[in-house]
Amino acid sequence: MAVSRRNLLTGATAFGGAVLLSPPGVAQALSATVRTGIPDYTATKASLDTHPVPRWYKDAKFGIFVHWGVYSVPGGTGRQNAAEWYLWYTSYKDTAEWKYHRDTYGEDVVYDDFIPRFTAENFDPDSWVRLFEQAGAQYFALTSKHHDGFALFPSQVTDRHSVAYGPKRDLVGELMTAARRRGTVRPGLYYSLGEFFNPAIGRPMRNFYTDEEIPMVGYKPVEDYVGDYELKQLHEIIDRYDPDLLWADGQWFRPSGEPPWRSEEPMAHYYNQAKNRRKPKGVVVNDRFDTHYDFATYEQRTNPTMDPQKWECCITMGYSWGYNKHELDEDYKTSEFLVHLLADVVSKNGNLLLNIGPEPDGTIPGIMRQRLRDIGAWLDVNGPAIYGSTPWVRAEEEGSPLGIRYTVTPGRFNIIALGAPRGTLSVPADIPVGATSRIRLLGHHGPLRWTRRDGRIHITVPSGLPSDLANTFTVDWDRGTS
Repeated sequence: MAVSRRNLLTGATAFGGAVLLSPPGVAQALSATVRTGIPDYTATKASLDTHPVPRWYKDAKFGIFVHWGVYSVPGGTGRQNAAEWYLWYTSYKDTAEWKYHRDTYGEDVVYDDFIPRFTAENFDPDSWVRLFEQAGAQYFALTSKHHDGFALFPSQVTDRHSVAYGPKRDLVGELMTAARRRGTVRPGLYYSLGEFFNPAIGRPMRNFYTDEEIPMVGYKPVEDYVGDYELKQLHEIIDRYDPDLLWADGQWFRPSGEPPWRSEEPMAHYYNQAKNRRKPKGVVVNDRFDTHYDFATYEQRTNPTMDPQKWECCITMGYSWGYNKHELDEDYKTSEFLVHLLADVVSKNGNLLLNIGPEPDGTIPGIMRQRLRDIGAWLDVNGPAIYGSTPWVRAEEEGSPLGIRYTVTPGRFNIIALGAPRGTLSVPADIPVGATSRIRLLGHHGPLRWTRRDGRIHITVPSGLPSDLANTFTVDWDRGTS
């Protein structure tokens, strides 16, 4: 593969006699790499803001989110219900969720009674990682602890975790070990800063029908929720599992007037731990630590515009993040929608973090596996236009009868048609096509015929397209490029 002549100062790429320029700020934001020989980070936002977004994260483009925990046992209260919030929703008297729990399980059954049924008996971490590979994902983020406070790892500050109760296994450790052993998908961890209920934040667990205060399984009393519990757990997962990504959530559960999260402390430790080793590595954090961040989070939505700041779209396949047994097949986004979303996100300098919700025994539902494999099959052909790509001067062609997205990869300009064009694909003439350029279709042998007329580039589309979902027409800037 030929390497484009890219000016790292201006972000310009030479193409024949023309120069392609990224939008202001995009090239600078994309050029940062992991730096060595720099001072340690300190627990201040100013220091943390000097941390560069690692190249691997910029190039990865696609990751898998995994919401798995005790909430997977009840599996939601209805089709359009966020199952991972089961505990919170059922705590409100006379709501549909409150009534559902009463009518399904009875008033004497409390949330923690689901813990013994969270068995993970069919959890095979190697098969999970292989599935992530088949999907073409470059990283994942597993919920190490969600808002219910039940951790999937052993902890010194609480016994409310999967080694002491439920599966009696270090679920985080097993998946991280499997990922490290295979070395194909970078492992990351989600951690909820706050919790629905915890006596240390003034919200003890209750029976929501009798209003009786009840003990939380495995809870160890602490005086300072942030200092004696939350910060210590963050240090535990950083030091024990060495994740490549930390994905915070639940920051809004800090009661008004309470001390701040002090997230600068574990974040500085995280960055320094990654930097101060024989072979430094790049790590990355999202924007829910209530302080510095490496990338912005767009939940259940995409960024409508190209952004020089790295960002990530996190989205579910159905309605729920956790396993929801009530969802029907028609509630799931189609493979076509997800492939189009991936192309859209990448064209605007984003990554896609697509969620799955395994069943309580560790089984990943078949429809989720199929969606991931469909994306992987598409990436097997079209990955060269996705991985390691950067945005062009614009992401798309608004008003086009067939959706078009653009990306740039070394030596090539990529036109991603969202769908299966027939006959001729026409795009504006300002795209970087020179007189000697060769245009190819990924997954199809040989160059395509094309002409320039009426202010547009017209590409002859062959019959038998590689995909019904989306197809990539790639322009080789150097005709000699293979």
